Amino acid sequence: MRPLILILSLALALPLVPGAAQATNHSCNQLRQTVLNRAPASSRTLPYGALPCSAISEIHLLIARRGNMSMGRLADRIEAVFRREGLIR
Repeated sequence: MRPLILILSLALALPLVPGAAQATNHSCNQLRQTVLNRAPASSRTLPYGALPCSAISEIHLLIARRGNMSMGRLADRIEAVFRREGLIR
């Protein structure tokens, strides 16, 4: 009986294991547009199209986990990503 319960619990839990995420150009463009829509107004003029997917993902995480961070502080953090990528001074 125990082996049957173990097999059933594993079979039910297997779909819950996340698969490897594969970023495609399409998904990166969607994420870029989402970031641009949710970014503070003061940072919407930055060259988001020149950022690689990893930097776009980082900015998306900053926006999603903003918490009690002010919009000015969020804009500063976003600009820091652009500076690190060498896109602005």
